[in-house]
Amino acid sequence: MAYEKKSIRAIIDDVNSRRVYLPAIQRKYVWGDSQITRLMDSIMLGYPIGIFLFWKVKKTIVNQKEYSMYEFIKDYHDRDMYKNPAAPQPFPIGSGDETIWAVLDGQQRLTSLYIALQGSMSRKLPNKRWKNDDAFPKKELYFDLHSEKTDDEDISYEFKFLTAGEAAKNKDDKIWYLVKDILKYSAEDLLTEIIIPNGWATDKVATKNISLLHTRLVTDEIINYFEVEKDSIDSVLDIFVRVNSGGTVLSKSDLLFSTIVSHWDKARDEIDKLLSEINKKGEGFKFSNDFIMRTCLYLLDMSVALKVETFKKDSVLKIKENWDAIRKAIKDTVDLLNEFGFNSENMISYVAVSPMVYYRYKGGNFDSSSKAELRKYIVIAQVRQIFGTASNSALTSIREALKAAPTNSFSMTNLNAVRFTGDRSLRYSVEEIDAMFDTYEIGAYTFMLLSLLYPNLKYSQKGFHQDHMHPHTGFEENKIKGLVLPDGTMIDDATKEDWRRRRNTLANLQLLEGRENEVKNATPLVDWLKVPENSENAKYLPGDVSYELSNFEEFMEKRQELMSKALKDILL
Repeated sequence: MAYEKKSIRAIIDDVNSRRVYLPAIQRKYVWGDSQITRLMDSIMLGYPIGIFLFWKVKKTIVNQKEYSMYEFIKDYHDRDMYKNPAAPQPFPIGSGDETIWAVLDGQQRLTSLYIALQGSMSRKLPNKRWKNDDAFPKKELYFDLHSEKTDDEDISYEFKFLTAGEAAKNKDDKIWYLVKDILKYSAEDLLTEIIIPNGWATDKVATKNISLLHTRLVTDEIINYFEVEKDSIDSVLDIFVRVNSGGTVLSKSDLLFSTIVSHWDKARDEIDKLLSEINKKGEGFKFSNDFIMRTCLYLLDMSVALKVETFKKDSVLKIKENWDAIRKAIKDTVDLLNEFGFNSENMISYVAVSPMVYYRYKGGNFDSSSKAELRKYIVIAQVRQIFGTASNSALTSIREALKAAPTNSFSMTNLNAVRFTGDRSLRYSVEEIDAMFDTYEIGAYTFMLLSLLYPNLKYSQKGFHQDHMHPHTGFEENKIKGLVLPDGTMIDDATKEDWRRRRNTLANLQLLEGRENEVKNATPLVDWLKVPENSENAKYLPGDVSYELSNFEEFMEKRQELMSKALKDILL
């Protein structure tokens, strides 16, 4: 099997002419912008960009065996177009000998080239809402014609995704050229159609770069590829796994996913749809293929080890047969996590969710008592980092305990005897609960513990923030300098630093609805509590103490006592 060559423009033409597709065994597109620009830099430098492997198969075979194929993404969009559209099914056929190419190796590179040379990139801007269309500006790939090759820089030729407005600014002596335009011209056209009309005839660097860009993308046969002719997807899968398992291009779960798809070709669409649905719940989550695959195995009482041999045909068919029930259990559980106030910002261990799904899948109820216990479980499992190491063993141990427990209700007492690596458990001691108040500073763990202390908030209806009782800004030097303490002494530097650390710990935190938190903002605690509604609704508020900042020490001590007692009632 000898390799053959094509120019980049020729392979792009093949994609445009619907001669090249992606088989269902391929993963989703994952490259970042910097990987694309580095690929373009390598091309300009004349570096090899790897071998491509194409599966040549007749359209009649694809239609007869109902193999799923996907088209290339052209205009990538983080929200609206991040997965490949399905190819026609069945394929229209002009003659029985018509063939297509399916990319077995080189998908990420070829997709990147297609987006760069034919389409656009719309990445989400930071600090913008996902529902805002303006958060995804359309950008195309531009090349700075004043780039010059150096031995000192990591990147020799500068490529960048820009909006048309950004490219037009031409700051810092840069000349931004829209890369896709170069494919329209022959070598003979460069001078008369590009260089002279743009006034670059006397610009040696720009002229050299535009000529080199054309040579690399249009003339040079940079695409080196092998062609495989097989009729069976199983034979192709073997080649696919052999090609990809030797390097680090694909993760283990990517390869396993390809195995699932080979036995259930709709798996990709089904799992993509489920992930899209659950990751949009509430403020958003980041569940992955890995989570779905492991949870499927978990629910069906199979080994949770993500190995190729685990996903034999019989196992995959079992997943397929039970998919509706699996999907419902996962969606119900994510709805519950949203109700508990979890999202991608405060969810640390997605593995910890699988036992909750298992309980639901086996017929478990989400009544008020079970919800309280499930909230306790997901908080403890994450705070105690039960799934930090030996997660498969931890999952299996919890599953065995759940099997032995009643299926219609959930109780932590059924899991208290389970022991994990390092002699850890899901039980807390009095000393461990007291230590929480000096261990955790504001973040995901403090939110989880506060959610136990504020169980009745409507988390799924309103966004709740962690709020400092004594405002964070109240400890700044200009506000705390010269503060007189209750004993009549002036605050010293050591006390200031101690208070600044402790202001972020559990005893100085509460949960407030987002708008209330914004209103409170830097308001001193003593003033905020003068509003009757605030003082009435504030939880774990010690009585008979001053709420002035100067009394921070006693306030923290008394509030910790109240919160610690409540946590012990919940956790012990």
